[in-house]
Amino acid sequence: MPILLVLFVTAACLPVPWVNPLGLTAGGAAGLTAAVVGTSLAAAVALRALAVRALRRDPARRAGVARVYGRLRRLFGLTNLALAAGAIAGLGWGWAVQHTLTVTRFGFEQLAPFAELAVPLPYFVVLVGGWVLYYDAERALHAAGGGKNFPSRLTYVLGHARLMALMVGLPVTLYAGLQSLGRFYPELATADAFRLGSLALLPGLAMVMPLLAKPLLGLRRLPDGPTRDRLEALARRLRFRYTDLLLWPTHGTMANALIAGLIPQARYVVFTDRILDEFPADEVDAIFGHEVGHQQHGHLWLYAAFILLSVIDLSALALWAQPYLVATLTPAAFDAPWWLALPPVGLAAAYIFLVFGLLSRRCERQADVFGCRAVSCANPACTGHNPDTDFPAAGRGLCPTGIRTFVRALERVELLHGPDDPAPHRPTKRLLRGVFGWLRAWQHGPIRRRVGFLMDLIDHPARERRFQWRVFAFRVALMAILVAALVALGEAVGWRNLLAAL
Repeated sequence: MPILLVLFVTAACLPVPWVNPLGLTAGGAAGLTAAVVGTSLAAAVALRALAVRALRRDPARRAGVARVYGRLRRLFGLTNLALAAGAIAGLGWGWAVQHTLTVTRFGFEQLAPFAELAVPLPYFVVLVGGWVLYYDAERALHAAGGGKNFPSRLTYVLGHARLMALMVGLPVTLYAGLQSLGRFYPELATADAFRLGSLALLPGLAMVMPLLAKPLLGLRRLPDGPTRDRLEALARRLRFRYTDLLLWPTHGTMANALIAGLIPQARYVVFTDRILDEFPADEVDAIFGHEVGHQQHGHLWLYAAFILLSVIDLSALALWAQPYLVATLTPAAFDAPWWLALPPVGLAAAYIFLVFGLLSRRCERQADVFGCRAVSCANPACTGHNPDTDFPAAGRGLCPTGIRTFVRALERVELLHGPDDPAPHRPTKRLLRGVFGWLRAWQHGPIRRRVGFLMDLIDHPARERRFQWRVFAFRVALMAILVAALVALGEAVGWRNLLAAL
């Protein structure tokens, strides 16, 4: 979701002249937008009340309540994006921002520095309001599941805000800063060095983001003790280089782990407190192996290269298609020039969702297999491990016990996040449930499918090698296509024109 959200917010901040299709004043557009925001927050109040009331009546219904609540909350999240887009383009909110937040420079009205960040403001008002409102439902679900020490409302909201600031706020603010420089210092923005530097912000941001994550998310060094000693020994056995192991204090509200950092000097493995508190030691090791697998297979560098090449290719494609798009428009269409931004934005969203989703799901399965290898011995027919079990270096083993250990960890994560209920008997409902499940897990794939794939390797271990070769071929083909597209489009539009568009 964050990558699509970054795309949405960036699209809202594009330097296009938003229109006022209803002919309202700035105050009128703001009033209608406020009404839309209020309606969305009212729906959040209703959902919160339903969840809290159901749990108060019967805490034993927690699993069912969590499924319905989670499904509706995800649906509301997508609806809120659509409502925000409608307010920006259809109710005149974007136009109101561009005609209100201005400054005078050299006798001309200019959009104020960073004022474009106010265009997606309706979405963020709903988002933060939702955190405040959903808190009661989240706390009730936590308590019904036997959890304790749920954070205060302020701590809960600030925790989400800090994560959003890192994943969305930072890149979008940098983009708005570049836009502001281009408006106020056009001679600087047209310099080749500035354009190349702007393009270098993407890999540069990927380099420094792990360093910024520590203060923004409140990450702490994993305390000395048996858990840290065991993970450090596992890292040495897997030949994994990193800077530190970090603890993410979420007061038990999140069960997650992640790896951040392209280079060992700024590479961290992060565990939330709930993972370390509620998962057995062998499952924590398997989760650690999964995160190490992302690095050992080069996924972080692959994602960085994919995003950089994709940004350039999509920009070149938009530049190439622009004359053809303009030629098909009627003169009346130029009264609403913001429509010109919709085709490339829609194309970019579909491209990220489909192509990056395909890549990410395959890489996730590769990391799953490495997570199994991290806790596997060299005996492909072993029936269990003991303290004297010898584990091969660099994760070269793959045994049934290691696979089952990682599968248990995956299933525990699914249970904590709220599993889907069993597939209904009616084909239409099964189809819809499958579609929504796929949309929910578009980056990682449904856990049930991941589990099925891993369990199949117990009886058919040779399939793992074929899977690895297929993923390798897919990665090579994808990078080759992106590079070939860059060369072809660069020649078609002219490299200097492409650099200017970037």
